[in-house]
Amino acid sequence: MSVIEIDLVQEYVQLRVQHAPRDAWAELKQRYLNVYRQKKPSGDAEQSWKSASGRAFESIILQEFTAQLSGNTRLAATRWNSLPRALKEPLSERLWIRGELQSVTAESEVDITAYEVDANQTPQRIIAVYSCKVSLRERFQQDLYWAERFRGRGIRFCFITLDNDGVLTKASSQGELSSKQARMSIALYDRIYLFCEESEIQHYRRVFRNIDRLIEDLERWREQG
Repeated sequence: MSVIEIDLVQEYVQLRVQHAPRDAWAELKQRYLNVYRQKKPSGDAEQSWKSASGRAFESIILQEFTAQLSGNTRLAATRWNSLPRALKEPLSERLWIRGELQSVTAESEVDITAYEVDANQTPQRIIAVYSCKVSLRERFQQDLYWAERFRGRGIRFCFITLDNDGVLTKASSQGELSSKQARMSIALYDRIYLFCEESEIQHYRRVFRNIDRLIEDLERWREQG
């Protein structure tokens, strides 16, 4: 990670001690914008924030997992680069080159993987994977292939987002499904986690969740086997 990313993650962790996730993120953004404008009065603060926050978002989500998993000895979560080789295999696919007796391995490179561990912290099985993005855009088209593959292996596929475009927030709060993105998303993902208050989620509650409920769902899925 760059110095800026590390600083954003550390500051977010500090803010989460006293703030809900969305409030912490809002405060983080405001602090970043204030500092940027002081250093570069003629610069584009909003564009700079989008770039910096997008890169740091995945790391910040991992911090959410770490905080919510505190004291939990049965579950673990990590990013793709830190995932044990044995756990990458079920998250990859052997593909055959068209017209040839030769195959290649395509790795999903999912952002975060959550799995069950034993008393020695040895991985036992993958429970869920998470795609983490600041906005939806066309992300569901990239995830569709892997989501279908993983479901056949008993692995849930989830999406965590700030929803900068507001498409999913409108769907969860108003039931608005006029957007193709929203319609595809609630059919594609097992869960969609938003940075919002639980009371704001009024529709499609089997899919939409507040970010604070990450481990609640994982525990339920672990018990279901």
